Amino acid sequence: MDEEILSVIPARKGSKGIPRKNVRDLGGKPLIGHAIETSHQASLIDEVAITTDSREIAQIGRHFDADAVIDRPAHLATDDVPLAPVVKHAFESVDGDFTYVLCFQPTTPLIEPGTIDDGIQYVLDRTSDSGVFVADSTHHYWKETDSGYEPVSSDRKNRQQMDPIYAEIGVFLSHNAVIKDSRRIGDDPTFYTVSSREGIDIDTYTDWITAESYLDRKQLVYRVTGNEENGTGHIFRGITIADELFKHDILFAVSPNDDIAIEKLEENNYDYRVFDDNDSFLAYVGDASPFVVLNDILDTAGDYVRSLQETGARVVNFEDLGEGANHADAVINALYEYSNPPENHYYGFQYFCLRGEFRFSKQKSAIESVDRIMISFGGADQNNLTARTLEAISSIDDSLHLDVVLGLGYGDRGSLESIVSKIPDRHTVEINREVQSMAQHMGAADLLITSNGRTLYEAASLNLPVISLAQNAREQKHPYAHVSQGILSLGLAEYVLEEKILDAVIEYINEPTKRETMRQALSDHDIDNGIDRIKQIIFNEKYADS
Repeated sequence: MDEEILSVIPARKGSKGIPRKNVRDLGGKPLIGHAIETSHQASLIDEVAITTDSREIAQIGRHFDADAVIDRPAHLATDDVPLAPVVKHAFESVDGDFTYVLCFQPTTPLIEPGTIDDGIQYVLDRTSDSGVFVADSTHHYWKETDSGYEPVSSDRKNRQQMDPIYAEIGVFLSHNAVIKDSRRIGDDPTFYTVSSREGIDIDTYTDWITAESYLDRKQLVYRVTGNEENGTGHIFRGITIADELFKHDILFAVSPNDDIAIEKLEENNYDYRVFDDNDSFLAYVGDASPFVVLNDILDTAGDYVRSLQETGARVVNFEDLGEGANHADAVINALYEYSNPPENHYYGFQYFCLRGEFRFSKQKSAIESVDRIMISFGGADQNNLTARTLEAISSIDDSLHLDVVLGLGYGDRGSLESIVSKIPDRHTVEINREVQSMAQHMGAADLLITSNGRTLYEAASLNLPVISLAQNAREQKHPYAHVSQGILSLGLAEYVLEEKILDAVIEYINEPTKRETMRQALSDHDIDNGIDRIKQIIFNEKYADS
């Protein structure tokens, strides 16, 4: 490129909206420091000049290696002076033969060097004498007139359907002929659109706080599984955590067979990418350099976790009992507890990620009678405990409402329907799938029969007593499933006869004292704050219990 480009950064000391704005610290450096550094890092800018009436700003400019620090005369430093004569004075004060001048106001600190380069090239490719950097500002606006307020637009379309409106962001590129003519913009300027994030123009304290928030944002990659085999627990946890991390950028990573996870991510409008294997995922992490990689895919291999750490990312795993757990920066496992966990491993109900629908639901008071039993084994229910439980308790003499909630992977509808058809008329059976609110179903129940998974904690958060069966040996390791916690665990499902299920339910129905003891035991555990503890672990900050 033959054109020489000068970046002129105007910075007065007399800011009104935010006093001493240009020298205030934003993200670890003075506001004006961002514009200087970005100008230096943009490959198409040849020199950087500051024009100021402040010795303090001048000193900051020299500290950040501005090529020229121009002493702005008093008559160009008043409130009513536009930028055009200020930029012209700066242009005429520096040595060099510059074809274009970029007026870069320090109030736009989030624009990236690459964006500056792209915008400059965009203007040059169109042989324009000037270019204006803008950001989308499409909204419904009103203007004040002599007769009151009138809408700027003539209709009431949704914002997405409106003709776009753009706002200047304080960055202009002008040919030297325009500058010499005491103008900033030519007669037919080119417009270059930047993202809303990069286009923040700091004029108020609200703008400043927004910019600080963006500078504090970190990139996280959340690798999650969700399919018929693994169920929905992992993806629901991921979405719950993402809901709490709105101050940061989060991308979900899934495999091609994670159809349930993909469905839920699309339903909740979260960004995701599909990776065919570990190699493609590791390559992405190496290029993206996220602050944290979260693995919610059960057991991991040691080589995989070590490869992630070589990218510089912090690695946090959930429910990992594989070799990778020995190398991760943190392992969070609410289901399987250890009396002496390894350093940086966090076990127990204190680290359960409770969904919002449970955190804001009413807890159960004393259960005077048992009229409604909820049965939910989630996922694929590989041992068909749903059908076994229904068959076992169908002979109970009391009339019951049996609320059956099937997991998305449940496939044995034939045997279930056969059992339901034989259940006596005194019982009401309701079969549900893809319910809108598990909390609502649990809140209506007097007893939950389920497996030894995350559902235990959800029930515990509502003080709903539970009878549980472990689907497999892994679930059998769940120590929270104990009557002292308000949960009656019947053991590993393959060794539990239907008679044992029946006896346990009849005993629960007939012994109100036992019901109340179980309900009160559940109320002793602080499950609601698990998400706060998890957030502290993710960012390697010590959690302080209140």
